[in-house]
Amino acid sequence: MEVSDRKRMLALPIYLAKRQKLPEPKQGQIELEIYKQLTGLDYYDDCGAYPIDFEHKITEFDYEKYLNPHLLKRIEDQESDEFLEFVRVQNFLAKTKYEKQ
Repeated sequence: MEVSDRKRMLALPIYLAKRQKLPEPKQGQIELEIYKQLTGLDYYDDCGAYPIDFEHKITEFDYEKYLNPHLLKRIEDQESDEFLEFVRVQNFLAKTKYEKQ
């Protein structure tokens, strides 16, 4: 192996990394249809931004709207760390339409 060939082989990963282009689905390819089926979105319309999710979930600021008032009366300290952790867990477990995808 010549010296120049050896240098080319050593530099090959660098040259390949510079010339690498990530694949993008084109119209008519099966990958584009798979993307639409999995996400429910069009590849070219969303531009990497998902639609705004207008569904509301329980938070520590508006839990009164979601929890039964009789339950809230029985809880003595609604500002305790345990109760706020319960509300956060309920928020995590609740899924909106877009989070289910």
